[in-house]
Order: sequence, then C-alpha cells, then structure tokens
Amino acid sequence: MKYSGYYLIATGILHSVIGLILGWETLLAMHQDNWLASTMIGDQILFDREAISWFLLSGVFWILFGLMLQKALDEGFIPPVSLAWGFILIGIIVAIIMPVSGAYFFIIQGIVLLLGCKAKKRLRSLATNLS
Repeated sequence: MKYSGYYLIATGILHSVIGLILGWETLLAMHQDNWLASTMIGDQILFDREAISWFLLSGVFWILFGLMLQKALDEGFIPPVSLAWGFILIGIIVAIIMPVSGAYFFIIQGIVLLLGCKAKKRLRSLATNLS
C-alpha cells in the first residue's frame, strides 16, 4: 500500500499513452476542426471523438488521484477499505465487459490497498492497546 499512489499514476500514464497512440487520428481530426466543439457536427455527436476525450480525461484523472493518494499515504493517512473494494469491484466489472483491457490493474491495486489498509489498522489498534 505504501506506493499505491504511484501505481495509480503509472496506470494513468499508461492509459493516456495508449489513448494518444490509438486515438491519434481522431485527435488530429479534432485539431483540424480547431478543437472548439469538435466532438459535434450540428446536432450530431461524433462518438469516436467523445470517446477519446473521455479516455484521455480518465487517464489524467488517475494521475491526479494517484498524486493525491500518494501524498496522503506519505502523511500517514489510511484510506478507507471501501476505496480498495471499489477498485476491486470496478476492475471486475470492466474485466467482464472488456476482458482485453487494463481493468486487471485496478483489481491488483484494490487488493494491494485492501491488504495494506487492514494491516495498518491492525498495527494502529495494537499500538493503541499497548499505550
């Protein structure tokens, strides 16, 4: 759990790099349309452009969340177990829907958080009992 924030940062970077590589042509088309409202033509949504925008945004979100989590961990914060279970649940759902994806990283990160949270809480409980 000590490096869970860094794992999320790495996941976000990997997600963003894959998005840039796979979505390059779509991003180039958006650039040629001058970015502003480039995910729509009239009233029609261009779902490939919407998808790559959200794909890249989620990668940046994981980087930012990883930075925040790592800072909190470095300051002694113990994340709630619900965060670990949330990662595991989201990872399982996405792995079922998209078996060839990075969802397994979230399952692994969730397990790491779960084990770390429980161990830290046990240590704090022991320390409190000894005081």
